[in-house]
Amino acid sequence: MGAGASAHGEGGGDKEEVLGFDYNALLEKEAALPDDAADLEGRDLEDVKAEVVALRKLCARTQSAREVDRLNRSDILAQKMDSHSFRGGSLNAMLKNAAGFVDDVLKDGYENLPPSKRYQGMKNLQDFLKSPALNVILARKNVQEDLRKQVEDQDDDAISDYIIGHYASSNSVHDVSLVRERAKTKFTNALAKLKGRFMLNQLIGANKKQDVRKRTASFMASSPHLSHLKIDDTRKAKMELVLEKMGDFNFDVWELVPITNNQPLLVTGMELFKRWELDTRLDLKDDLIAKFFSALEAGYLPNPYHNSAHGADVMYTVNSFIQASTSMHDSLEATDLFAALVGAAAHDFRHDGVNNAFHINTGSDLALRYNDISVLEAYHAAELFILTANDKTVDIFSCLDTNQHKEVRKIITNAILGTDMTKHFNHIADFESRLAAEKAINENPEVAQHSGTEQRLDKFIMIEMALHCADISNPVKDIMVYKKWVNVVMTEFYQQGDKERDLGMPISAMFDRHNSSVTKTQVGFIEFIIRPIYRVWGDFIPELASTFTENLDAGKAFAWDEWFAKEQESKTEAIEEEPAAAIAEAAATAEDLPDHEVPPKMEESQSTPSM
Repeated sequence: MGAGASAHGEGGGDKEEVLGFDYNALLEKEAALPDDAADLEGRDLEDVKAEVVALRKLCARTQSAREVDRLNRSDILAQKMDSHSFRGGSLNAMLKNAAGFVDDVLKDGYENLPPSKRYQGMKNLQDFLKSPALNVILARKNVQEDLRKQVEDQDDDAISDYIIGHYASSNSVHDVSLVRERAKTKFTNALAKLKGRFMLNQLIGANKKQDVRKRTASFMASSPHLSHLKIDDTRKAKMELVLEKMGDFNFDVWELVPITNNQPLLVTGMELFKRWELDTRLDLKDDLIAKFFSALEAGYLPNPYHNSAHGADVMYTVNSFIQASTSMHDSLEATDLFAALVGAAAHDFRHDGVNNAFHINTGSDLALRYNDISVLEAYHAAELFILTANDKTVDIFSCLDTNQHKEVRKIITNAILGTDMTKHFNHIADFESRLAAEKAINENPEVAQHSGTEQRLDKFIMIEMALHCADISNPVKDIMVYKKWVNVVMTEFYQQGDKERDLGMPISAMFDRHNSSVTKTQVGFIEFIIRPIYRVWGDFIPELASTFTENLDAGKAFAWDEWFAKEQESKTEAIEEEPAAAIAEAAATAEDLPDHEVPPKMEESQSTPSM
């Protein structure tokens, strides 16, 4: 009987207890069975067959276990226990740098380290903990540390039994993938705690926000470059109070308009760059940041809705998504944050207050230039890079090296082009499928081996989705903030409708001031556009999911027609008119300022929306 003879030959020798039974006795019993079970007489044939099959399977499994155990044990014992874990020069260097940073933090305190050392140290630590080689090494280390404990007080047979009993799966002996996953989970948890202690609490914690807020307000008040803003002590104090509210998802950027002389984008950009300490991390001077956002703000036209306040709101909302989302916060580097914020701030740069359909239907120069494809979005992205290329004094990208600039430009252009509403439902389907793929991989890591990068979430996809969701985020904000945006967006819609009427064109749906319902417009927008995409986005950012749902429900239930009619009848003036007059006066006298640094006077419809 081939199987029995083979097993007996391999298993000869002294009696051994490997898996809790007499191995040699088992082989002798199996070898004594007839070659052909069908020749047996006086016994139930099926019982004999079952016994033969069971014994042969057991022998084969035992022999395989012994062989694997022998090879594994020889390999483990041949290594030096004290030096096996971190082999290879690059990994050793990463470990040394990461350990040095942790030692410095424990010794001197995170806040007492120089900024450059803090950020380089965190980067070294993250690179080390994200190293693919580390998971394998940790798995081996985990196995060997357990074995070391066994070696101290047990013999080889016990170690063999321990390996097979503790690390065996249903399919194989010594399944290292199980150990690797256990080690990965432990280190992921450790990294989260470390970030919670050293990064989140320090970079965006209450004490840090207090310092940053004062720096931003002080710079606005003292910089010669911003003298046209005329931020006196009173306005500076008000600015500090408003910036203190930043951190709340429902933050209202319109509060910044009157106290910054219609420069909400400049102040929001400076504040967020400082909160993420991008000035330090990317070696950006305050003057350059201010000049860039001033130029960007001046390029926004005085439209009722598509103005610099909208740019500031979208930038702040993208920031809120990143701050709340563990996935985004953990995966985005300084240059990625930079790209996300700049792209959001510039996403409607030089918008003229009418939509793509109007440009295409009228055959505008922009529609001809961009072949009727994502006309305004392509224009906004191009104008941003033309601005910084033509004027080095506002070139915010000068802090980047060639490779960084290439990647940042890709992130920004992809994200801005992604705000084209014709891509809305594709965004939902694509992001939902990627989320499902990520979930499947997290539940079963082996799936990752068979999934291409096109199925995974990456920073390009996350930032593109974040900007698109932020661009249409008004309905997921608190109803008091949402109403302000409805006021100006309907005003802009009606202005386009008036232009279409004057040109003898069909008036776009929702754009006819004489024949439209604000309630139907907003409820339809919520139910058919916003709720579907924010259901998916809420799955990705569960930290904000309940806020999205609560605010959408409030917006849907609101009596929009009655409210809007009263707004139109009362024609309530802006909260504060003096800032607009001050800007006009400063523009007339600021001969030493480049044109792009003088903010345009807002039209009445662009002033802070009345409530």
